[in-house]
Amino acid sequence: MRRRDFLRAAAATPVAALLGCSGSGDDAERGHGRASISYGMWDQLQVPAMQEVIAAFRREHPDIDVTIQLTPFSTYWTRLQTSITGGGAADVFWMNGPNSRRFAHYGTLLPISDRLAADGIDLSDHPENLVDLYAYEGTQFGIPKDYDCISLYYNTELFDEAGVPYPDDTWTWETVRDACREFRVHSRGQFGISSALDRQRNLYPAIFQNDGWVVDGRESGFADDHTIGGLQFWTELINADLAPNAMATADTTGRSLFLGGKLAMYYGLPNDAVEAYDDEAIRERTNIAVLPQGRSRGNVIHGLANVINARTAFPDAAYEFVKFMATREVGEIQGASGTILPSFAGTEAGYLDSKPEFNLQAFIDQIPDCTAYPISMDTNTWENQQYTILGDAWIGDPSRSVADASHSLASVMNLVLEQEP
Repeated sequence: MRRRDFLRAAAATPVAALLGCSGSGDDAERGHGRASISYGMWDQLQVPAMQEVIAAFRREHPDIDVTIQLTPFSTYWTRLQTSITGGGAADVFWMNGPNSRRFAHYGTLLPISDRLAADGIDLSDHPENLVDLYAYEGTQFGIPKDYDCISLYYNTELFDEAGVPYPDDTWTWETVRDACREFRVHSRGQFGISSALDRQRNLYPAIFQNDGWVVDGRESGFADDHTIGGLQFWTELINADLAPNAMATADTTGRSLFLGGKLAMYYGLPNDAVEAYDDEAIRERTNIAVLPQGRSRGNVIHGLANVINARTAFPDAAYEFVKFMATREVGEIQGASGTILPSFAGTEAGYLDSKPEFNLQAFIDQIPDCTAYPISMDTNTWENQQYTILGDAWIGDPSRSVADASHSLASVMNLVLEQEP
């Protein structure tokens, strides 16, 4: 069954049938017993911090038990869709931007706008464009827990060896091109930068740095000259043999090439710092800077949100947990874990202190440059087409025009957008 059919079926299924024993849940909500809720997530590295959060929550709400439901990301969404239909989905679970509108549209998420208003919570302590990512048709369905944008990781050993000054906020796309020429060493298979066909790390930041756009309503931005110009930043580096082509990164990711010392630079996420920092040799040769500037400064912001299963037997308890997860206390716990960058403003200190050798401040400094991760109702469908259609332009053959590929992608994407609910 397709995702759309799963969610439609879930939306149409009577709540009692999904809950099975919803009566006992009602009794607990009225104060006649304990509430026991589950919390769905996929990142094993964040489990210790989440256990600490749950312990803090229990101190304030001793009548609410919370159990973590850990599912690997590779099966998370399939299992979630199936369990929503069958009635076994977690009461509170992680949501990402690409899936948020679809889950909200089909009634699988509990609206929380009225509850937030009643409690006087305006979410102004979280990035506004990230809060908006989890609203649908004027209603809030999720509260951000963390965020990420993109920064430039660089190998100080390769920079020193080539005699190139370290990147800073004066760097532009032209600076990157010039530097890449100094780093190319054919005998070692060494390149200047990763230009992998990676939408969040590479494509979207470059598009926004060139004043391009991805989607607006039912229209694709991939036919726009500014969008195409952003993509050309990467394909020109590949065509000039200054960055590895798609075939070179098909089995080995850009991050792996960077960690292995084969790349001088790499566009990376905050959580990419974990693996680099844990290896002492890599840690000593790694640092982080803000992204180089194109036509303008640009970046993409995304982050996960905590959402509530609309069919939970314990909506009040689930809301209290989600509300608690949006507090300063939880932001500080998450930040101190060093695994993610918390979205609550002013709680980043713990994250910065977790890896003092790295300039993690670069991520925070770029928030004003960020555009929200582009989404629509059926984001995954048209995003999956990006790699297939743009791939030919990433193999290092100048005769394969990225402009033609981008126009083809726009046409396919517009068809998807026209068919959305």
